[in-house]
Amino acid sequence: MIKTLLLLLLPSLTIGQFDKDKLSALQVHNDARKEVGVAPLVWSEKLEEQALNYAKQIARTNNYKHSNTRDGENLAMFYEYEESNKIKTYIYSDTPLYDASNAWYDEIKDYKYSKIKRYRVGPKIGHYTQMVWKDTKEVGVASAISKNGKVYVVARYYPAGNYLGEYPY
Repeated sequence: MIKTLLLLLLPSLTIGQFDKDKLSALQVHNDARKEVGVAPLVWSEKLEEQALNYAKQIARTNNYKHSNTRDGENLAMFYEYEESNKIKTYIYSDTPLYDASNAWYDEIKDYKYSKIKRYRVGPKIGHYTQMVWKDTKEVGVASAISKNGKVYVVARYYPAGNYLGEYPY
């Protein structure tokens, strides 16, 4: 009886807030993909680890730019604080991966189905099109917080998408 109870409790003990955030982020991606009729993504621990390493690098250097990866990559940055009596209190979401995924998905409002072009002006849509890229099979997302309170989120996708002259789906 005790062994059975322990086994039943173990899954709930190992699923923390961060794991829920990963699952929620994956769900946002897969809901977006379902809307356009492409296969769901699977979570990649390898891509997650790469994303975490790069998020930590950005947080350490505050150098917010894309890496030189051959995988697809989405980036997001969040920075919120309240100031009271000249004391800054940083506000952190419990769901940075989900929040970033929703922000990338929100680009759908500016996307008109077309081949990928190099945009120099106009709204950004590349985060959204990477999320729904028909040939992408795997994703991993992670975040890190810098000393100055910025939360950086990195998503890695395999294989990469957003090829110029191709339709995303």
